[in-house]
Amino acid sequence: MIFIKLVILSGLKQFCTKTLSKLFLIVKIVFTIPNYIVEMLTFLFDYLQSIRPISAETRADLERYLEIIEVPKHQILLKEGQVSNYIYIVIKGLLRMYYVKDGEDICSRFMAEQHISLSVGSFYNQTPSYEFIETLEHSTLARISFDHLQKLYNDHIDYNYVGRVITQDYFIKSEERLFQLRKQSAEDRYIYFATQNATLLQRVPLKYIASYLGITLETMSRIRNKIRKGQLGVNR
Repeated sequence: MIFIKLVILSGLKQFCTKTLSKLFLIVKIVFTIPNYIVEMLTFLFDYLQSIRPISAETRADLERYLEIIEVPKHQILLKEGQVSNYIYIVIKGLLRMYYVKDGEDICSRFMAEQHISLSVGSFYNQTPSYEFIETLEHSTLARISFDHLQKLYNDHIDYNYVGRVITQDYFIKSEERLFQLRKQSAEDRYIYFATQNATLLQRVPLKYIASYLGITLETMSRIRNKIRKGQLGVNR
């Protein structure tokens, strides 16, 4: 039987002098890990081993530093102006990243299962973020702090190589995403998104997808109507 420390992030409502405020309580408990968490952590360590075999000592420290957190839907994990102190790995659930421009939310990324989430510049430079990270579904996340990640790099040479490959892959995918958003037509951008992220179409509100693609909701509705009528094709 496997046991792990779990951090539960829950919203508590409390009346404070006629004002309803939200307080957040972090409670650590010991419990038996559900199968989906075991499967995801197994996938994570198998992925790390596929990049480069890591020592038993590296794995032990990584297991010690990782926290599993349960976060309700529509919780803000990072706000503009805060320093990003964690890298999140989505075990179950869905996150979005966005920034605010002229009072409007602009979605920059969606992270579902087996994806990581962080505000890159804020995390690595330890400076205030211009982005928000929000849960779109009740989510189970693994997270590691900036300090613990630096300790892994300092104490374990093998993890430096692993971390470099993961960072390279992150930036390569980010560059590809930016190319698709900037160089393609609105129709091509939607078709690319629908082809690469078919399951997200059922999970992400359409207004967020439109924001991510840089088009209006009306334009996206017209594109979807063309697809339904067979005037545009989507290869799934």
